[in-house]
Amino acid sequence: MLERGTLEAAKTETPASQAVVSDHSEIDRVRVTVTSRDRPGITAAITAVVARCSCEILSVRQVCVRRRLTLMFELLVKNAFPQQSIFRELLLVSKRIGVSVDFSLQPSTEISSAEACMLQHASEQYVITAIAADSITPAFLADLGQKLQERNFVLESVNKLSQHRLGCIELVVSSPASSSSSDIQQFRSEMFVLGRKYATDVAVQKESLIRKSKRLVVMDMDSTLIQQEVIDELARYAGKFEAVQEITHRAMCGELDFRTSLYKRVECLKGTPATVFQKVIDHLVYTPGAHFLAHSLKRLGYKLAVISGGFAPIAQHVRQTLGLDYAYANQLEVGPDGCFTGRTVGPIVDGQRKADLLMAIAQQEQIDLEQTICIGDGANDLPMLSMAGLGIAFNAKPAVQERAAFRLNRQSLDSVLYFLGIPESEQIQLREHNDAS
Repeated sequence: MLERGTLEAAKTETPASQAVVSDHSEIDRVRVTVTSRDRPGITAAITAVVARCSCEILSVRQVCVRRRLTLMFELLVKNAFPQQSIFRELLLVSKRIGVSVDFSLQPSTEISSAEACMLQHASEQYVITAIAADSITPAFLADLGQKLQERNFVLESVNKLSQHRLGCIELVVSSPASSSSSDIQQFRSEMFVLGRKYATDVAVQKESLIRKSKRLVVMDMDSTLIQQEVIDELARYAGKFEAVQEITHRAMCGELDFRTSLYKRVECLKGTPATVFQKVIDHLVYTPGAHFLAHSLKRLGYKLAVISGGFAPIAQHVRQTLGLDYAYANQLEVGPDGCFTGRTVGPIVDGQRKADLLMAIAQQEQIDLEQTICIGDGANDLPMLSMAGLGIAFNAKPAVQERAAFRLNRQSLDSVLYFLGIPESEQIQLREHNDAS
């Protein structure tokens, strides 16, 4: 795993003590590392030296861990200015402000092949987001580093998104220009296997402006926004729970497709008063984080929709409760006696219908599909998950997770915010705004 900044094995460095007495015309780059207890004025003092010595800043990076500061510069020293002066000035200012400073030199003749080759082959950037239930382990990071090294990925940066424990990190990596889309897909598969080994969700997204400008989120309802399966709850009140469960089991085993299983389960509800919908609504259990996720995304300007293979009255109630913009679901036919007829009316919301509705909403809102997010748990969600820019299988069955590009196996639905690059500190701000409004 190659790292830019502090670790760059591709570059040969000359100790400062030797460089000062060498021919300075061959030296044009200086790497400066400042370490100290974090306090105001350090960056200003160092950059003032850089300005006085007429150096150009090629790169700068700052890291602060538990108030311990590491500040790194890569400088280009102009040929007309003696390199010894920048060294002397840095040492003087470090003594004056009480920091530790180290520097290394890089002859221009040594920059050519290794660095140029590395930079030439680092044409595409990807963001790797890793989320653990408790804390990301060193063993996971070691294995991840090995995978990156095997594929000649360059590690550009690492950011901690969680606030206290190392629950979520975001890595930006550059891939070789020779990497194809199939190579990246294979890498995603390797990350799925690695994440499953360490109970860590790993998402690999191409770094681009589109990743940071999603505008539409479409979510499944049953076992996603809510923790129940609505048809099971209806069957429970109708006294047909066991019959419906048997049909559901056959569908899961592949004996029935979604449409056939839906028709057969709806037949079991024949004669049940439609007022049973209210009983289900009264006992809905929302998935932890669903309210916060919906309210936060609305505050950030997203359009939100629920598209469900369940039933319209429940989906409409969820839409109103969470402040969503759209709701689509199946419609049960109700007879003159106010009871279910055992049939549905209108188009069936199956997997293809979900994908079609995603496309229709995106077109209506003039949103590119790359700017959409879909979240679901079932096989009938896979068509829309594969179509979206970010399709997340949420606590899904293994077969669904294997076919999805992104997975989230966390208790709380608001963990989706990490995939959008929103750190916990900003999530807290969103929560405070939500509570105040």
